Amino acid sequence: MSLNRLFRLISIALLTLFLAFALALVWMEWNTYRSGANSVPALRKLRLALLAMEKISAERGPANAAMGAGAPLAAPLQARLANARTQSDAALSQLRTALEADPRLRQSWALDKVRLVQQGLGPARANVDRVAHLAPQDRSDVLVVAAVSSMVDLLPLMVRVVSDLSNEADRADPLLRDGLSAVRAVASLREYAGQVGSRFVAPLIAHRQLTQDEVIEIGRLYGRIELLRTFIAGQVASYSRDPAFASAVDRVEKEYFDSGFQFLDFLLQIGLKAGEYGVTPDDLLKFYVPQMASITDLRDLLMSDLLEQAERHSTRARDLLILVVSLTLLACLFFQMLMVLIARRVVRPLVQATDLVAGLVEGKLEQEIPQARHQDEIGAMMRALHVLKQRMGERNSLAREREALITQLQASSNTDFLTGVLNRRAFYTHADQQLGVARRYGRAVSVVLFDIDHFKRINDTYGHQAGDAILIGVSQCVAQSLRKVDVLARYGGEEFIILLPESDLVQAAAVAEKLRAALQARVFEVEQERRITVTASFGVAALTAGEALDRLTKRADIALYRAKRLGRNRVELAGEELEEP
Repeated sequence: MSLNRLFRLISIALLTLFLAFALALVWMEWNTYRSGANSVPALRKLRLALLAMEKISAERGPANAAMGAGAPLAAPLQARLANARTQSDAALSQLRTALEADPRLRQSWALDKVRLVQQGLGPARANVDRVAHLAPQDRSDVLVVAAVSSMVDLLPLMVRVVSDLSNEADRADPLLRDGLSAVRAVASLREYAGQVGSRFVAPLIAHRQLTQDEVIEIGRLYGRIELLRTFIAGQVASYSRDPAFASAVDRVEKEYFDSGFQFLDFLLQIGLKAGEYGVTPDDLLKFYVPQMASITDLRDLLMSDLLEQAERHSTRARDLLILVVSLTLLACLFFQMLMVLIARRVVRPLVQATDLVAGLVEGKLEQEIPQARHQDEIGAMMRALHVLKQRMGERNSLAREREALITQLQASSNTDFLTGVLNRRAFYTHADQQLGVARRYGRAVSVVLFDIDHFKRINDTYGHQAGDAILIGVSQCVAQSLRKVDVLARYGGEEFIILLPESDLVQAAAVAEKLRAALQARVFEVEQERRITVTASFGVAALTAGEALDRLTKRADIALYRAKRLGRNRVELAGEELEEP
């Protein structure tokens, strides 16, 4: 069977299997998206947040009553206030613990807001206690309004917490979106109902008319309450067939809007005309606050229904997950069988062939190429790789020989055959580059030209072999004393030239003097154990602005001949002249 036909059969089998597997996965993902596994925990946290917001709002009732009662507070009222605060603290602590236990919410804004509310309750309660402990005639309107506002101002933070956790539940299960909107609307209704009642506390305590700002604020809250009333009626319409929801909505209409809300409207009419309400904050607590319980009951009923929906979605997702896992296991088993076959006939030979080709490209000709086992495309490739390896070995052998020859030719063309340092041509090539850099960046560069004194006498006396040994020794001695950046070259005969980058005339002269002393102190051994000492004359020139290499070496040459004329074994510095006087 050919490899192409084998691939086609395997592809059809894989396609059929993974189409079924992909459809199951898509269905699972779709249902997971619609009813996320995190919806139930998210709803439970939301319920804790709603409970905490309710308890903080409910705490305002006994707090307002305490600020309107006589001092000292009666024991029952004081007990109700302490109990309300305990419940608020417990609800907040439970909510904070739940948020901190969720890794996704430990660094969330919701947890930060809960902490802020916990921190803000202390100062707010202190304001309430400060007013409650004052004599009734000392409780100014400003202090009462400030105390009421300090409690009311904490609720926007809790509203944001509820909003964040509601969004978390919505992302987990978008099917709960309408129910979540209804729950948030009912919770907001409960909060606005509490706020509008708190707006009457200061006028009731002071027995005064409502101020213009209070009337405006109460009107704004009335408007929000009416909007929420209409919105909730539309959201809960889908539950109209359920008797429990119909009864809960009817209770809100009767207990709050027909009784509690009308009571506030009665107080509003009095507050607009006079300040004698005939009602105390404690009366407001006893009559108005219980009317809001119907709103809380409707909210709890909605939350319970949402939790039931979320649990049903979670169960359906679990059943689908079991189905998909079963299909996945079967698919994996069949896939494993196919992969074993593909690995033996296709993948392994292809990978091996790829590695061999890559190795041949990198020049790894020592690797072994296995013999082809099957008469298919892979086998043909292996046989072709054997031929390719042989051809590449022949080509690499020729290339190495050519590179060695080129390297040898380059070295012989750039170095002096005797001393091993650069020759004159290579020196000029390198020096031109260095001078270009020096001119571009304004750097100093100098040239030292030196000649072995009486070298002809050495050749005549000791022979040319001794002269060659002297040339080699001089070049080695000088090279050992130079920096890596310095360039030494044989200029011709017994004459050498040095390029000193980053060196001005004074520095170059110091280098030349150092070299002169080193050569004078050096003893050179030639054949037959003869020892010879030599000296050298030096001419030093530093690069001037716009100067060419030929002019620079010419001036160094003039300085060298001046050193010879003045007695040899000395260093002379070049001036601007181009001819020896």
